[in-house]
Amino acid sequence: MYTYDIFDDIFNLRDTVNNFFNDYTGRWRGREFPNMEIYEGKDDLEIRALVPGIKAADLNIHLVDNNLIIEGEKKNDYADNPYIRRERQFGSFKKSFTLPYKVNADAISADLINGILHIRLQKSEDAKPKKIEIK
Repeated sequence: MYTYDIFDDIFNLRDTVNNFFNDYTGRWRGREFPNMEIYEGKDDLEIRALVPGIKAADLNIHLVDNNLIIEGEKKNDYADNPYIRRERQFGSFKKSFTLPYKVNADAISADLINGILHIRLQKSEDAKPKKIEIK
């Protein structure tokens, strides 16, 4: 026979509340900003990063060894007035990833057009495929 224990209900409620907050806040913390797409051409890579509302002056792009680093700040554009609802995230961000091969550090270009950061990288000569002649 089972006897009712109020502490079972209290512990279940605590676990439910903890799971809710862990899942909800984890979604924001685990979300990497900016969202990106990487395209590979024959001799180059193009990276497109979604950075709406961010000015070029608030972005920094670095190539360190074989890692591309994008960092910046998404500034609050409505700080003086209270929000009725707020879903956008503001603040500093930094995203880095390892490139699949070496690139020519002298031939990197970047443009910011309509909230999309376009970064173009050329493969280094070592990374380009080479045809081997059979003798």
